[in-house]
Amino acid sequence: MGMAGGWARAHRVGMAAALLLLLSLPALSLPAAAQTATDTPATADSPPTVTITGNRFTVETLTRATEGFVLDHGHPSPRLNQLTRWERPVCPEAINVPADVAAFLTTRIRTVAAQVGAPTRDGCKRDIEIIFSDTPQAVMDAVADKRSFLLGYHFVNQTKALSKVTQAIQAWYVTAVRDGAVTVVDDPYYASGMHSDDPLKDQFHGNGGSRLSHDMASVFDNIVVIVDTTKIEGETFGSLADYLAMLVLAQPASAVGQCNPLPSILSLFSDACPSAQRVRSLSPADKAYLEGLYSVAPDAVGNLQRATIATHMLDSLKTSILAADGGTPAAK
Repeated sequence: MGMAGGWARAHRVGMAAALLLLLSLPALSLPAAAQTATDTPATADSPPTVTITGNRFTVETLTRATEGFVLDHGHPSPRLNQLTRWERPVCPEAINVPADVAAFLTTRIRTVAAQVGAPTRDGCKRDIEIIFSDTPQAVMDAVADKRSFLLGYHFVNQTKALSKVTQAIQAWYVTAVRDGAVTVVDDPYYASGMHSDDPLKDQFHGNGGSRLSHDMASVFDNIVVIVDTTKIEGETFGSLADYLAMLVLAQPASAVGQCNPLPSILSLFSDACPSAQRVRSLSPADKAYLEGLYSVAPDAVGNLQRATIATHMLDSLKTSILAADGGTPAAK
């Protein structure tokens, strides 16, 4: 993939438009290694391949691995303890990269979204900002100072810590609760019905009497992603696109930076994971997780959602993994 001249700037109106006007992103160059996309998938929907090294599974150990994968990859929503997903169309924009790179990244994200059942639509309003910068902390300091709501659910005294950039690619999630036709952004300082003229006073109620459903769903409202261009040397745009797709279609709990029995693209930059065990495209476990997330009942209670997704992953993975590994028992 060739590099376009100049750097793209954001001009579309959206939730973070004021932020992008506030920020003055310096012109920068991607690391030389990232400019060559020799290993980029030939098509946006090329199937991933993965070799599982040193991890052999029985049905029992694979069951535990899928359950752990769901816990690591699914951050509980702040108000309902559910797994958050998109209900509005997935609409990413890559900022401060050449137009051809931005198009490749966003096309891949939309393709993965469609494959796993997440909503997509042409001409949608941007709700994911992917900002490339060689000064990522300066960007997030400005966000914390001027647009702290983009950091997601937090109390004021958590702002500084939450805005700290600690990963090569890092995301901040604005989540919300949908109750029928009403959607309310998660905010620790909001309480429904505090005022007599609150339009949500009699609408935001859910189903407190059910063990299986809240009659409410946790949904994404906006996601800001920072890509530290000083830390992505050696990776292709194909790997970056798959990493971004996993990061913006689901909100991981502790998967980023870990090395799990079931490989995940989110281990790409993990020092804890030997290079030979890192995958550079969406793994079968990643895709099975996303498929489960976008097929589970959105208003089910969190524990039921997690159990249902783990079962889907087990059904999806056990045939191929057990066959590939010969069914050799893992160490117990």
